Amino acid sequence: MALLTIIIGGVYGVANGALSVGKAMSDRRLHETRIMNFVSAWREYLETLPPETRITVGEKPSRKFGKGSLLFENGSVPFAWTRAVKLSPAVEFKMVRSATVPKSSDLMVIHLAKPERATSPDEYEPIAKMPLLEGLSEFSWQFYDPEKKKWVVLWEDKPHPPLFMRLRFAFMGDPKTYEYVFWLSGGNQVNDALPPGTPPPNSLQPGATPPPGGAPAAGIGTQPQPGGAQ
Repeated sequence: MALLTIIIGGVYGVANGALSVGKAMSDRRLHETRIMNFVSAWREYLETLPPETRITVGEKPSRKFGKGSLLFENGSVPFAWTRAVKLSPAVEFKMVRSATVPKSSDLMVIHLAKPERATSPDEYEPIAKMPLLEGLSEFSWQFYDPEKKKWVVLWEDKPHPPLFMRLRFAFMGDPKTYEYVFWLSGGNQVNDALPPGTPPPNSLQPGATPPPGGAPAAGIGTQPQPGGAQ
């Protein structure tokens, strides 16, 4: 009986270990799938931006957007799940303190609408919000300025759109750092100010210099980071 107890205990130990490994692999696949879905949604949205979309990101708090927020106005609405959300005139992306993972942040998408008694043209109120990435230990975005030929963090009141957007983020407890570069198809274009035949400001011309780091001219790519980052 003692031998049988030892054998049964060993079998259960192996089974529990296999189940734990299987659950860890399943959780990892789910985690990677969520990231890929997020990246695919970003790519599809940014590559189909209409010219009239206004892009703003800055550090100064205002009635229009919070500190460090990324705001898209007058364009198509990403990450929408109801008709009311799809028709919202603006959408904001903002980092907030995580409600589920201690000492981390969440990337939120906030759909905005004009209040009934707006006091200014750029005043909005939230109508829906949803976390896109949760438990982040790091998150940053940068924009490639085709005129200055460099990456910048702020993009306020510029008459032309950025050429590329670079996202970099990492999660708590995950040693991997994710970095993606997206091409922006439009936004911030003042077509009346352009002479006839002038190409859009964010279009790559023959012989144009790509952004530093070998970013792709279209679509999405990854750049390896130190320590096994993807």
